[in-house]
Amino acid sequence: MTTDNKRILGSIILFLSSFIYFFLAYVGFKKQNINLTDYEKLTSKVIDKGIDYRHGSKGRLSKCFFVYLDNLRNQKLGVYRSNEKYADLEKSILIGDSVKVYFIDRPDNGERINIDLIQIEKRNKVIFDKKEYEARESSLIYIGLIAGTFSVLFSILYYKKVFYKEKI
Repeated sequence: MTTDNKRILGSIILFLSSFIYFFLAYVGFKKQNINLTDYEKLTSKVIDKGIDYRHGSKGRLSKCFFVYLDNLRNQKLGVYRSNEKYADLEKSILIGDSVKVYFIDRPDNGERINIDLIQIEKRNKVIFDKKEYEARESSLIYIGLIAGTFSVLFSILYYKKVFYKEKI
């Protein structure tokens, strides 16, 4: 591979990585200040609930709380918490309860549990608040901005090195 081809390939890789990181920040930003009317809403009876596992990054299994609803039999809706503490949800939601859920419909996402459950209400009381979902998604903003900034700084250093070598 020639030097010019290496420079072009390096430039493309640096540009794409910066773009991906800033896109992650954008996705995280879009999931802030959620308007519940923009999402699927369903009132249904809980036919099953509990703790199950979902596949996380790098093949890890993560515990999450799930509800399986009578009117939504094609997917389990779930809540993921990094601390894996779900006692409050297990205590608040019982099989047979009627709940209202707001979620992003992903029936064929390849996962056993759809963790894009945004809010759960029971008898007009919020059991799982959208603010917790928003907080979890805000990590994308920080990851994207920090990694994107480092990628841009690395790009600047890379180009200084390449052009400095060229002038010598």
